[in-house]
Amino acid sequence: MPGSFRMYKHMVIERKLSDYELRGLCGALVHDTPFDQSIKLSQFVTPVPERRFKLGAEPQAPIVKLSRKEHVEAFFDTGALQLGSFNYYNGFDHSEIGDAQEGVVTLVARTPFGIIGGKYGSGYNQSIFCAFVGKADQVTMARFGYNSGFIITDPNGFSSAIAEAIGATWHTFGQCVYRAHKAVLGFPGNEVNRHEISHRTGQIVNAGKHFIKPERYSHQKEFRFLWEMPMDVEDALVVDCTAARRYCARLT
Repeated sequence: MPGSFRMYKHMVIERKLSDYELRGLCGALVHDTPFDQSIKLSQFVTPVPERRFKLGAEPQAPIVKLSRKEHVEAFFDTGALQLGSFNYYNGFDHSEIGDAQEGVVTLVARTPFGIIGGKYGSGYNQSIFCAFVGKADQVTMARFGYNSGFIITDPNGFSSAIAEAIGATWHTFGQCVYRAHKAVLGFPGNEVNRHEISHRTGQIVNAGKHFIKPERYSHQKEFRFLWEMPMDVEDALVVDCTAARRYCARLT
């Protein structure tokens, strides 16, 4: 099934919760505390409202793709560009590039009937491209093991060109938000079925849930591109993105 969905915890509360109760619920989900046990106030977690994620917005600072020189040359010479996936980054053994929890996030949603929440894994049918916002310094590049890069001068054009090249059904981009805990609050209205658990359950929060990362990665200043595919994406893929080169410039 496209967009494979993994459920780690799930619950429905058919009443409204106060902000205090909601923070307690998020804390229990984040810390994997059984629902019949109390948690300490220090374990409470405030979820990030989905409106906090400014998807489709261009930053004021440059968007820089950090890479190795040979990969940059291949992109400008032949259009070859590697796109990642959540599964790829889950298994990548590198302290900066890999993240075993990529795609996994605590979600809670306020609905007309009450609260839906849980810890879920989703987005496994997405192709991903990660860049850096701001001036790339040598220390940051060294952490990744990179020695070159290029600037994405038009993120809209870049994203659309790659979407057409790979046959994506939908695409977006935006800056990642960094928090101590990955928890997002959604407002799906009546567009949710509280009696069914499926891949649609992960849609109680919009695509912003794919743009929250732990604070330990905040130095990466990540600007992320996402392309939704009609099938799950298991590995990183090198694709022909020749049309995207016009929206980029070499890093000098």
